[in-house]
Amino acid sequence: MGSPRVNALEEYKALLERQRTRPLGPDDEQRLELLRDVLLELGALPPEGSPLPPRPARADAVLELTFATQDDVVRAYSKNIGTGGLAIRTPRALPVGSTLELRITLPDASQTLRAEGQVVWSREDGMGVAFTQLPPEAERRLKSFLTQDASLLQRVRSVLKTDVMGLLKTDVRELGKGPAPQAATAVELDTRVPILVRLSDARLMTLVTELFHQKGLRVVTDSDRPAPIIVVDTGSALDVLSTAGRPGSRTILVNVSGPDSLMGRLSNLSPAAFVKHPATAASVLLAVEKLLTATKLS
Repeated sequence: MGSPRVNALEEYKALLERQRTRPLGPDDEQRLELLRDVLLELGALPPEGSPLPPRPARADAVLELTFATQDDVVRAYSKNIGTGGLAIRTPRALPVGSTLELRITLPDASQTLRAEGQVVWSREDGMGVAFTQLPPEAERRLKSFLTQDASLLQRVRSVLKTDVMGLLKTDVRELGKGPAPQAATAVELDTRVPILVRLSDARLMTLVTELFHQKGLRVVTDSDRPAPIIVVDTGSALDVLSTAGRPGSRTILVNVSGPDSLMGRLSNLSPAAFVKHPATAASVLLAVEKLLTATKLS
């Protein structure tokens, strides 16, 4: 079954350390970007057992920034920031719906981060701004900053679990008194519930697969075999369910708006759960974990 998977946080830190001494190759650069996104998805998960939905990871960071009004350029400070937007402390708050251009100063950065946004809430002492345009390089820099946030890293550590293969290969039973027993030959028998994942969005598919691995879930992509839990979207549902669906299989439909989206050939589906558009890897994970919990209780 292959070697045990390295903890995402440990692997991310190792790649960062290597990057400081020499340029990374294309594969390592791509892996670093994926791990960064995985850590942010893990940081978006609510506390275990909480009914709250995933919330994009934010850092409680005080960053200097400026934004323009009709009259002048206003200097202000952030209260918190994430890839989706930020909260700003300022007595010059703009009305809800206002659009603005932001220039944000990240720590130890020579150039400001530029973004465009829209005010989504406003009060006397500040406002919330959702990013409407964040250039790829600015997004990369912001994600890099967020994955260094201590509070986010603490949340990530709390949800990452010991590698499953490590548990399968470790004999921790006490067999009573007498000579210490010889360890039996490890049998790599994976008893986890197989979860079939097939999504049309290649990036989301990669992120979901990696996130599931980090959480110790068993992901399969071979649709020729039946699976008890199937994760699909409207682009993959028909092909996958025609071969892997069986009585008792539970389907999670991803990137939809609810039952109204199941028109035409998909109208006969009866999904166990919907993950509404735009789906995140964290929201897909929560939907699967709820089904796994329900299965154990039933």
